[in-house]
Amino acid sequence: MGDERITPHDADELSRCFAAHARELFGYACVLVRGDRVLAEDLVQTTFEAAGRDWRALQGLAEQQRHRWLRSTLGHIAASGFRREAAFRDRLARIEARYRKAPADPPEQAFSAITLERCWRIIREMPERQHAVALLRWQLDMKEAEIAAVLGIAEGTVSAQLHRARRKLIAQLGPEHPFTRDDPEGASS
Repeated sequence: MGDERITPHDADELSRCFAAHARELFGYACVLVRGDRVLAEDLVQTTFEAAGRDWRALQGLAEQQRHRWLRSTLGHIAASGFRREAAFRDRLARIEARYRKAPADPPEQAFSAITLERCWRIIREMPERQHAVALLRWQLDMKEAEIAAVLGIAEGTVSAQLHRARRKLIAQLGPEHPFTRDDPEGASS
């Protein structure tokens, strides 16, 4: 990318855009990050940095379109952060396990680890939206409303995607599936 500096006029327009939208975006970010105000502020900041980079395109949009762009961009940035965080947590657990002295591994623990690995393999092969919904629910323990907000889809769509994902896991794992009769998601919503 070249040295494209924002003009003083564009900076003034971007500043007015910030004043008009930052508060609502901060509230939206707080919902996405479960009330973590510092992380919400970072998301708003990163969103406006992206707006600054794309200001030439954004300045020609109507106010409502610009607002949708900001909100959508914030949601995408948050989802990317959740994915990076989940990948990091996954790697961290493997690193820690690699250097930890191995305790006795009873057959039940081995069976659970194998089943869990099979679950994640099945989830990785799911269609993109179903995969994203499954990861946000079962790896990040997000509620359906939070998933809907992050992905910009209806709660009913999230519920349907989770139902399909659960059915796929049960069908492919058979009696080894991790869902109980009392709690179809394996965790309370």
